[in-house]
Amino acid sequence: MNSQQWPPPGGGQDSPWAHQDPGHRAPQFHDAQGRDPRRPFGEAPPPPPPPEQLRPPRPTGPVVWAVVGIIVVIAALVLGMQFVGGGSQEPQPSGSAAPTSGASPSRTGNYIPFEGNGDGIFEIVRHEWTSEGLLIRVRVEIERGEYQFGLFAFTNETREAFDALNPAPFTVRAGTPYEADVVFPMPQADSTIVLSTPSGAVALNALPVPG
Repeated sequence: MNSQQWPPPGGGQDSPWAHQDPGHRAPQFHDAQGRDPRRPFGEAPPPPPPPEQLRPPRPTGPVVWAVVGIIVVIAALVLGMQFVGGGSQEPQPSGSAAPTSGASPSRTGNYIPFEGNGDGIFEIVRHEWTSEGLLIRVRVEIERGEYQFGLFAFTNETREAFDALNPAPFTVRAGTPYEADVVFPMPQADSTIVLSTPSGAVALNALPVPG
């Protein structure tokens, strides 16, 4: 059997291996990121960090100091204006206070304000139970005008009403308090004294008296 004849190495000038193919390009290899051995197979790699995190932080020192400087300048201007303007201001007289129905230093009894018939103060200066009944010292003062008033009493338990021995109405003028003794012929018990209009139809206010 004849053995096949192979061309000698190099093959001479007519061999296809004697010349390099002009279209041939050598393969290029790039480094690839290795797989994290702690990450399971098939899991997508983590996304790259956003560009904002890769940027270096902006210097804030000059901005902060500029803001602080502006605040200090404004505060200095405000204080300067107050100092300059304070010397030229004169104290303004305060307006007169509105009249009130508060207790006066001389008021020592049981008192209460009332509205209507000039608005004022109804006061029981003192009281005493006697053989005739209840003796009280009343004081009424009003803030304006001139008005007439009446008084009546009733016991708290029975609600029985009693007129004074002298049931005639009395007149009070603003600036001149009315003060007088009044007797109610009634049994001794916890009672209430009522200040009313002259007819007694409208009660202005009332004060308690212990029995």
